Amino acid sequence: MPAQPRRNEVLAWLQEHPGVDRYAVIDDEDDELDDLPLFQPSANRGLTQEIARGVADYLEGKTDRDMRCIRITRIFQNVYARLKHHEG
Repeated sequence: MPAQPRRNEVLAWLQEHPGVDRYAVIDDEDDELDDLPLFQPSANRGLTQEIARGVADYLEGKTDRDMRCIRITRIFQNVYARLKHHEG
């Protein structure tokens, strides 16, 4: 979905799959995903064992905790995404 936040793409997919009740979003940018269960690997290090375990625990219902960057980092990510106009 060019020129739209990734959140819209995730929500559209969820609408098309109403049977999905537990999911995790893995993305190194926030891209307006504040209300979704986001697991953010570092853009430099990629997906770590810690994040992979966190995703597995979340999907298995062992926790409701996601793993996202601190809020100020996410704000800058959202501003950057808007400035680059979501060129994907």
